[in-house]
Parts: sequence; C-alpha cells; structure tokens
Amino acid sequence: MSLINTIFMYKICVHNIYIKLIITIWLILVTSFSCTKKDYQSDELGSALEMADDNRLELEKVLVHYSQNIQDSLKLKAAIFLIENMQYHYSYADTAYMNRFYAQIDSAYLFYRDKPEHIKDSIYNAIMDSFPLPDKYINDLNFITANYLIRNIDTAFASWTESDWARHVDFDAFCEFILPYKVVEGQDLEDWRNFFLDFCNGDLRNHKYCELYRYSPYKACETVNNALRDFVRPRLINKYELPVKKMSTLTKIPFGLCDDYNVLALTAMRAKGIPCAIDFTPQWPFRSLGHTWCVLLENSGKTVIFEGADGSPARPHKQDHKMAKVFRKMYGINKDLVQMNKDEKFVPSPFNKPFVKDVTTDYLKTVDIKVNDTPSSKHNYAYLAVFDNQNWIPIHWARKDKKAFTFEKMGKDIVYLPIYYTRLGIEAFEDPVLLTIKGECIVLKADTIQKREMILHRKYPPMENVHDVSGRVLNGKFQASNDSLFMDSSTINVHIIKERAVIAKQILLDSINTRYRYWRYCSPNGGHCNMAELYFYEKDSLKEISGRVIGTEDSWRPLSDGYTKEAVFDRNALTFFDALEGDNCWVGIDFGKPVNISKISYLPRNDGNCIEAGDEYELMYWANNGWQSLGKQIADGVELRYENCPSNALFILHDHTKGKEERIFTYKDDGQIWW
Repeated sequence: MSLINTIFMYKICVHNIYIKLIITIWLILVTSFSCTKKDYQSDELGSALEMADDNRLELEKVLVHYSQNIQDSLKLKAAIFLIENMQYHYSYADTAYMNRFYAQIDSAYLFYRDKPEHIKDSIYNAIMDSFPLPDKYINDLNFITANYLIRNIDTAFASWTESDWARHVDFDAFCEFILPYKVVEGQDLEDWRNFFLDFCNGDLRNHKYCELYRYSPYKACETVNNALRDFVRPRLINKYELPVKKMSTLTKIPFGLCDDYNVLALTAMRAKGIPCAIDFTPQWPFRSLGHTWCVLLENSGKTVIFEGADGSPARPHKQDHKMAKVFRKMYGINKDLVQMNKDEKFVPSPFNKPFVKDVTTDYLKTVDIKVNDTPSSKHNYAYLAVFDNQNWIPIHWARKDKKAFTFEKMGKDIVYLPIYYTRLGIEAFEDPVLLTIKGECIVLKADTIQKREMILHRKYPPMENVHDVSGRVLNGKFQASNDSLFMDSSTINVHIIKERAVIAKQILLDSINTRYRYWRYCSPNGGHCNMAELYFYEKDSLKEISGRVIGTEDSWRPLSDGYTKEAVFDRNALTFFDALEGDNCWVGIDFGKPVNISKISYLPRNDGNCIEAGDEYELMYWANNGWQSLGKQIADGVELRYENCPSNALFILHDHTKGKEERIFTYKDDGQIWW
C-alpha cells in the first residue's frame, strides 16, 4: 500500500473514531439527562418518555437542546410542559391519506375560490364524500420530531416576547394561550405559525402609531378577526364529520362549523402572539346542540369572548342563553379527569379526554348540587345530564364522597338528571332535579296521588323563529259577508286579533246568529297574510266545513313552492300563505251558501310544533328512572286534554305522526313551563 493511501486510510479511521467519540459522549449526556430524576423533577415527564417508545430519542433531543444554555432554562421548562402533557394528544395515523385529502382541497380552491357558492359547494362536497372519516390515530409522543417541537417552541417564545399584545402574559398563561404546538386534536403538524404570522393582519402594523392601539390585545384581536371574516366569508353548515385539520387548508373551505372558524381564529391569533383559547358549553340546557367560542386574554387579566372570523371581541354573544356548564379547551392535563378515566371503564365525551378546565364561574353565578347515591351502587362516579330534545346528555361529573355526589358550580334555572354512565350509555338513578333561578333544588318526583287535568297546546317551546313572525297577525281581522267583494252592508268584523300568536287559537262566535256565505281572514299591513291553517265550524257541529278557497292571488315565493292562499287549507302546519304584497291581502272560503259559523280555529305561520288535528300524540312523565306513558291521543282540534296526570312531575309530549323537536316541561297555573 502506498504512503498516500496509508495516510488517507489513517485519516478516515481517525475521523470515524472522532465521530464515534462524539456520539458516545452525546449518548452519555442524553442517558444521564434522561435517567436523572433530579433534572426532570417530574414523574410525569419520565412516564411520557417511557410511553414514547422508539420516539423517545426525538423528545430527549429537545430536552438536551435546551439544557445547554442557562438562558434557555425557560424554554426547557416549556419543553417539559409540552412533553409531560403530550401523552393524550393525538394525530391521524395515516398521514398519506390525509395529505391526499388536503392536497385535493388546496388544488380545488384555486379553481373554485372565485366561483358562486353552489359551484364551490358541489366541488367541496365531492371531495368530502370521497374521503371517509379516518378511524386510526397515533399518540403525538410516538411520532413528533425534535425539529418540529424545537421550531414550535422557538417561534412561540418569539411571538410571546416580541409581541406588543402579550406583555401581560405570564409563563403559566403563555403555556396555555400561546405555546401549544397544535390547537386541535388530529391537527396536521405543518409550520402553521410562520404561515399565519402575516396572514390576515389587516392594518395591524399601523397600530404602533396610536398609543391606545399599540399595546391593546383587544384591538389586535379585533383587527385580525375582521380580516379573517372578510377573507374566509364564513358560512355555517353542519354537514360533515371530517373537519379540515390542516390549518393552511382550513382557510380554503367554502363552509364549516363554529368549531372550524374558532380553530382558524385561534391559530391566527397564537401565531401573532395574541393570547387566546376556546371555551365551550357541551350542551345547551334548553335546546339541541352545544356551542364553542373563542376567548381573548386581555391586558386586565380577564377573558373576553369572540366568535372566530366574526367581528369584535366583547360583543354581546348569546347573553340571554342560560348555560349549565362552561369548559375551556386546554393543552395541559386535568389530573382529576385522568384519574376518572383510569378508574372508570366508560366515560362520556367530553370527559374521556382530560384536556378541559371548568370555567363556569367566569360566566355564571352557580350553585352546587348534592345527590345521594343509591344504597346498592358500586359506582364511584356519577354525572348530571340535561335534555337535548331527544336524549339526556352528560354535562358534568362528580366523584362519590361519603355515599353522595356533589356536582360543583352548576348553572341555575335548569332541570338536571343524575345518571351513571355504563357500557349501555346513561342510567338514571334519581329523579330529575330542578335548580331554580333562586338556587333552590326541587326534586321532580311524580306524585301519582295528587292528580290533575292538563291542556296542552305545543310539544316544543316557541323560539326566536316563531317570535319573529308571530306579530304579523296583530290587528288581523276575521270578516263575514254575503258579498264576495266584502263591500256591501252585510260585511261584519267577527274578530280582531289583539295579541301575538305562538299557538293555535280558537274564536267562539256564539253571539253571531246570522248566516254568511263568505268568510275570510284579512292580514294587517305588512303581514303578507302569513296564516298557516284556518278551520271553520258550523253551529252544533264538531267537524270543520270546507268550500272554495278565495283570496289574494300570487305569492312572494315561487308559485311552485306552494305558499299561495291554498296553503291555508292544506292541513300542513309548516306551509302558509306568503302573499306577494305585504298590505291589503286576505284569504277565505266561499261556502256556496250562507252558513252559521260558531267557531274559527287559526294557526299563524309557525314552526310545526303546535297541536295539529289528525296527529297522534303520546304524553309521558318521568318516574322510576324512566318515561312512563299517560296514553296516546289523536288530536281532533288545536289542543290536547289529558286527565289524571301526576303533579310535581316532568313531562314530554311525543308526536308520533311527524316532527322531531320535543321538549321537557312541567305544568303549573294551567300552562306548560319549558325546560
């Protein structure tokens, strides 16, 4: 071998020995770092590293990276926080599948972004239909890389320390309101912070020229949120279960859910160093569904609410909506929930993931509810549930203490049901509890000794949609005449409507003995004759009579939709006459001969939840941990009459003919009280 080759080989050997020496020293450092508990000061961190399995080295690289320089001690603390709490965070396992999904939306966006909504929707729907919801997930501990975590921590610290809007944020708040490397489970781990750093900034950079705006997180949040609204133009459509969880792609969807736009806003805010989080109520206690919204951590230390991509923070937001519980979505683990999930085999959502914090008292004045456990029970945990129009939904939990469960910080003016949660779902173990507006707990135990009669007019309470149109009948008139034009002296006013109508009404005309051929309803000005159903009854007859429909021609809607004058007699409560003109419109009947009408029933434009003649109903009451039937009836008019009903009971009325909306109620002072 030549001298040159010998020297060359010697250099290679020395180089390899040097590299091996460096790796050995590094591994010794890593090993000593990872095995020395005093450096971690946390059993949680050791547990997380154990769970990381083959990916442990990636996480330890992060810890080593920030342990080299004393100036990085706070970043090391942040890294430990992220890793300690990572074990319950997850992403989609099949990233190739998700990448194809996101790529299709990204490419389609270039085509549909300037197109009409129906074209956008058809393209987007086709993509969504071709990608079923994935069912495989992977824990973030097992695949997140050191480079990604380090980049996230560095950019998060830059956003925190260099932002004019996070000067008030201490380290603990930083860890929850800015630091997390993701804002939602399943999120694609792209470089979202850099993507959103200059995205939808509006005139954010100009705030430095106004001393009031310069250090205002409120003004910064408002500016970014308005820019987001103008860019994405949110449309709320509840259709798909597969939310887009790649944040750059989320900016391109043509419609979405409240969650989607709140996640989008949260991502944009955190990337800019504007401290925000997401709060939610898991279930409204008076209707279906729950709700989510964003909160901004203001200079004062208080949180103010805003809806993602929908205007200014601290704007009135469902202020009149009562809530049972409110939680905040966190990155850090709620240890009480971790313990419950270890102890219990079956835990309902949202408590089967330990990343929620109870913030109810930020929104409500609350009361604790104590419920005794049943003597033979072996359950250590129980829940309070509220009704969602169909089922009872758990919204809070409690651990048993001295044979009782204390549910802390509950919203008032709500009916709750104490339940266990089992393999089969909810299992009631006590009677419903009404927590009154004054904070009193009233147990709704049905009294089958003290009975009473009940008259029912609806199966669901009148909500905003009914109220908004109920005034269109005020000052409407019912008239009778023997002149088809209602012009001669025979025309009389038989009734004038003096109050809003949210239920079907009956008019008794016993004092009118004259016979008239033509009978009609005249709408007040601006009412568009919004009458859904009319019923006319001859004297001494229980059956309605019919004739030829007369009235104003044409409709404000397309004639093919069926909202003409004939809709008033089609016996469909959801259709109504929507006259072309708001004023001087009417609808009636030509009976072909003079008749003596003794009763008129009318149903204005409504939600279809009033009692309808011909529908089959069943009244139920709660007893013995379940619904008990008081019998079925086919309605022969606009109200139902039930005798021998228990007092102090919780009721629900089913319409077996049609419709889905049904609401629990109590009965007092001859009326339904909805809960």
